[in-house]
Amino acid sequence: MPVKPPSDLDELRRPSVRFTALTVALVVAILVVALQDVLIDRDFPHLARLTTDFSPAYLRREILSMGDTRAVVFLGDSVLWGYRLAPDQNAVSLLAVRGCSCHNFSFKSANPANAYALERLMLAWNVVPRVVVIEVNQTVFNPADMEYQTLHPAIAALATPLLSRDDLALLSLPPAPAPAAQRVDRALSSISELYAMRADVRETLYGDVQPSPIPNLTGDMFEGTYDLAPLDESNVGVHFLERAADLLRQHHIELVAFMTPTNHALLHDYINNRQYRANVAYLTRLLAHRGARVLNLDDAFPADEFFDNAHLTAAGQRRLTSLLATALRH
Repeated sequence: MPVKPPSDLDELRRPSVRFTALTVALVVAILVVALQDVLIDRDFPHLARLTTDFSPAYLRREILSMGDTRAVVFLGDSVLWGYRLAPDQNAVSLLAVRGCSCHNFSFKSANPANAYALERLMLAWNVVPRVVVIEVNQTVFNPADMEYQTLHPAIAALATPLLSRDDLALLSLPPAPAPAAQRVDRALSSISELYAMRADVRETLYGDVQPSPIPNLTGDMFEGTYDLAPLDESNVGVHFLERAADLLRQHHIELVAFMTPTNHALLHDYINNRQYRANVAYLTRLLAHRGARVLNLDDAFPADEFFDNAHLTAAGQRRLTSLLATALRH
């Protein structure tokens, strides 16, 4: 009886052939991932500001890339981030054009807890800036504010192990993913830089979250935005602002703090009063007592340099640039 010659299908069924095919596929996959990582490391830009949903991988990359004893680090919220403006129009970008070794770690939902956690990350990774500039916005000292006791998910993912049990007890941390999902995410992030920085890549390619149109503003839209209860150490924002200032002083890092410019013409009925001014004075004393140079810019900008209660127009950012530049020359 004649022997049937092996077909192509029969050849593929042989264990040695299957093993070779799987090996080739695995090698190709490894090479593709390695190439992606090389391209990300080489070609992904150092952004002028953080994207809205910045990743732990990108944050780590930016902190570790500083490596400059002249570095000036800015920690603030959407005002210093440049809400409603292009990235190159915020004060930090404008200072960089003037030759400042500036690094903007401001983002839309920041608060003193995030500032403290970012400082802990920098120092844990042996990154020691020359100066840290902290924006102090009274809105986030209000317990009713959505950001009163939060950490950004990317910061929480990296900094939570560095925070004390007492600090963590004051915070509402992002919910942890299911253990299985967390393990998969960590494994994929460790293998692929593109996967780890997917949010940053997506927003860089397609643009950040677009702001909503500006309505016809009236002061009563901001009723309750600023809590006029006297500030003290029971306030979560005060607690972390103290911690942030103390940590910098302990490591002999200069601290410059500024009170967020606020549109007093718009908010006159709600903040032009004794208690609001007392809270500004309280925060100023708290910081000055810890060696900070404090700029009280709260009432230093005209109404036409605001989009709303606090976000600055391009002209306002230019004024802020000049004021910060003067402070940083001292």
